[in-house]
Amino acid sequence: MKNVLFSLGMLLFTVAAYADGTVLFSTAKGGIDVPPYRIPGITCGNGGRLIASAARLVCGTDPGYGRVDCVVKLSDDNGRTWSEREIDVACGDASLINNVKTPMAAAYGDPAIVMDRERNEVLIMAVAGCTVYGKASTNRRNPNLIAAIRSTDGGLTWQKPIDQTEAIYGLFDGGNPLDAAFIGGGKIFQSRVVKVGDYYRIYAALAARPNGNRVIYSDDFGRTWHALGGAAALPVPDGDEPKCEELPDGRVIITSRASGCRLLNIYTYSNAATGEGSWEEQTKATMSGLALAPSTNPTNGEMLIVPAVRSSDGRQLHVVLQSVPTGTGRNNVSIFYKELADEADMCNVKALAEGWDGCYQVSTTVSLYSSMDLQADGRIAFFYEETLTKWGTKPNPVCTSFPQGEGEHNYDGCELVYKAFDLETITGGKYKM
Repeated sequence: MKNVLFSLGMLLFTVAAYADGTVLFSTAKGGIDVPPYRIPGITCGNGGRLIASAARLVCGTDPGYGRVDCVVKLSDDNGRTWSEREIDVACGDASLINNVKTPMAAAYGDPAIVMDRERNEVLIMAVAGCTVYGKASTNRRNPNLIAAIRSTDGGLTWQKPIDQTEAIYGLFDGGNPLDAAFIGGGKIFQSRVVKVGDYYRIYAALAARPNGNRVIYSDDFGRTWHALGGAAALPVPDGDEPKCEELPDGRVIITSRASGCRLLNIYTYSNAATGEGSWEEQTKATMSGLALAPSTNPTNGEMLIVPAVRSSDGRQLHVVLQSVPTGTGRNNVSIFYKELADEADMCNVKALAEGWDGCYQVSTTVSLYSSMDLQADGRIAFFYEETLTKWGTKPNPVCTSFPQGEGEHNYDGCELVYKAFDLETITGGKYKM
């Protein structure tokens, strides 16, 4: 296909709509000294703009091992064309990595993104600094840092990152404190139902230790945060990297990475305005009985609930989608689906976890993390990692997690691929938007 160039504001856009998807960020075209990419996220907001986010791994891997940057690309025509050049959101500074302190500006990774549906405001939450989540040296006194980065022009330009580490960790100090935490990369969820003040509520799910996931929410688009369920709430104590969604009645879902399943829980409000309510119990969704099942190699995916019409009888309902690899390892990313036709399908977390109806296989090769959102044209934006490229290894820097700079880490990443699907395609014609 020939490329057709045209301008939108100050950006150069290029037609890149191919049947097999559009690679927005490429690792395979690089090399041992060219930054790879990981951690896709996608959001559709005000005016139908699509924003795709990624971590540019200048050091070759996660924050804590060196410099990492957050970057985005934009589309204003439902993904048919994308900005040719990536836009820097926040760039790390490798010179700040040391074994004494954890400066926030050392790295910005695992971006979690949301665009407000009524404004041109965009928020990215990133894990920052130079600590490694899983290391014992990362603790409440020396934590993973959490940065908030904001745009007020739809993602074209970005403000200086703001350190929200203590504001978020402090929410749990009086209940079940955090030693380490970061917001699950990909998409931050914005409510379709709950609006308190000027903004619809947003929800961010934390990968945290000890005691698994927590959920925080904000009614001012990420300027201040609250703990959903309170400081002692443990919605998914065995969870890893999580995401949030919302049932049609405003109840909040957390869906978390686990081996061979997704771990789910539901929060029901007793007072939505104040955030009061309660969590149910952590429950496994194994999608048993289908031809495909979640991979035994845990990988994070996305949940999305969309309004739909059942093709067989024209009944209006909702369909819940869950993306996750379905191979023996990190491969064969697919989208599971289930109809939500009445209260029995979603009366509690056990009902939601059971009775999934089918699965659509997106990838037939190595494929990892994924993100979804609903486009303005009614199609489903799907942004995922495919084709892991390993370029070699690099020495670990001197930092708080590696005081002597010992060892090496892999230098690898993926092709970050955008595709757009009709609901009919995903569900084999059973449902349409």
